[in-house]
Amino acid sequence: MKRLTILLTALLTAALCAAPALATNRVETLTTDVALRADGSAHVTQVFSADTAEGTEFYVDRMDSGCLTYSRFAVSDENGPYAVLPDGQWDIDASFDEKARKCGLLEIDGGVELCWGITEYGRHDYTVSYDIGGLAGAYSDADGFNYRFIDPDQSIFPTSASVTVRMEDGTPLTDETCDIWAFGFDGQIQFEDGVIRAWTETPLEGSRYMTVMVRLEKGCLLPERQETGAFQTVVDTALQGSDYDTEEEPITATDVLWMVGSLAAVIGVVLGISRLVKARKKAREKKRLNSVDYFRDLPNGGDLNVSYALGSGLGLCTPEHYMAARLLRLVTLGSLEPETDGQDRISLRLLREPHGGDAYDEAFYTFLESAAGGDSVLQERELERFCEDSRRGKALDELLTSCEREGRLTLFRGGSLRSKRCKKAKDLTAEGQRQWRELLGLKRYLLDFSLLAERTVSETVLWQEYMVYAVLLGIAEQVLEQVRTLYPRQLSQVERYQRCLRGTNRYNHYLYAAVARQRQAAQAARSGGSGGFASLGGGGGFSGGGSVGTR
Repeated sequence: MKRLTILLTALLTAALCAAPALATNRVETLTTDVALRADGSAHVTQVFSADTAEGTEFYVDRMDSGCLTYSRFAVSDENGPYAVLPDGQWDIDASFDEKARKCGLLEIDGGVELCWGITEYGRHDYTVSYDIGGLAGAYSDADGFNYRFIDPDQSIFPTSASVTVRMEDGTPLTDETCDIWAFGFDGQIQFEDGVIRAWTETPLEGSRYMTVMVRLEKGCLLPERQETGAFQTVVDTALQGSDYDTEEEPITATDVLWMVGSLAAVIGVVLGISRLVKARKKAREKKRLNSVDYFRDLPNGGDLNVSYALGSGLGLCTPEHYMAARLLRLVTLGSLEPETDGQDRISLRLLREPHGGDAYDEAFYTFLESAAGGDSVLQERELERFCEDSRRGKALDELLTSCEREGRLTLFRGGSLRSKRCKKAKDLTAEGQRQWRELLGLKRYLLDFSLLAERTVSETVLWQEYMVYAVLLGIAEQVLEQVRTLYPRQLSQVERYQRCLRGTNRYNHYLYAAVARQRQAAQAARSGGSGGFASLGGGGGFSGGGSVGTR
């Protein structure tokens, strides 16, 4: 185990790029198709869907990294192919008209520059193709490559990007013969129908990049580029600084002695920092809540998915809280009824399907119905056994992911998000900020419920719906105690709801445990090269790279 890891030290650096030149030129999408050949070379086809208003040419820098060659460069657009100038004859100082419908390969320090004329301002699809010699190398344990397709040092970032890796002869690339990783962007890399696909899920910007690493079993290729050493060394270098799990070094006796000797000195620092962080976080949270007005209605139009997307993305709630809120809502809708046998054993009786028009309520109910069997009564042990099947954990995980995605899409379509991402306050538009203040305002209102002088009939009706959001926001117990104090005449209802909370929390434990197991398994598979979400960091030791832009 690495000592820096044992000491829980981590450094995070952020780089802000200067505003890109020629900002009026845009690349909306960039698709890349990589056709691998048996000798390790590849034919690459890239489609730049661009909108231009100034400049004379596009350029794509491709670095040779000491082992790569670039050839057979060609460009076409919707009007046909461009004339290819001999290598070295491209003139970057030529006029707009002189570059029109022409392309050329220009040698630069450490690589080549692929250039072509903008030809006509406006929206066009430029199809660029070239061969990369030596893309995949032969190593002692495997063959493969770690190639950067999009650099962080860009003049123009594509809004959306994808990379497809396939065998030119049609041989399927699968999890049985390949391991795959991706770095530098918010998106995924997956095996799909015999090919490898990586794609972005939010716009590329700032310091983002797109690096894809593929390891192939011996026999899939016969690369001409021969490397000394193991491809595992390439993998280890790339995983440094990533959020993929990496194997730890074995602990030695010296490590144990060093840990024991260091513990006394470290523990005080760690506890002190932990207290300081918690205090600052609590102070920030209090300041944030006090800065918004009370909100007394159901937030975000009563759309629980929207509230979840906002709360999850901006650190106000967790997936576990959301699942518990969904369960409690089924109770509120009259679909579930917790029952106790007097010995602290709680069961859930399934009464009827929810008919509120929410497909996600129906999906959660259907899952519980399948677990309950024919008697429509769900026992704790029954749900625990049902959730032990990894397929059920995967189904729940996909359902949770779908709920958050649907919430983000609703926000985006309603003009509340600048893109389909919801991770920082800057992702929200003015309308999104209003939606966010509704959720914060309700939390403040619920926490201050007993301090307010208001006692209206509507509150006595609304508090059961409030409890669903209290569970989502992680403040259910505090709110319920306030309700108990404020409404003594409804004590039986309050006690019933307290039983509901206790019951749904216990059943939610089994449900979310299944999700957690699935996510741990998926992370292990992802780190082992089976595909999944890309890492925002890492990918070092790559070949290729280079900037894309116009001039």
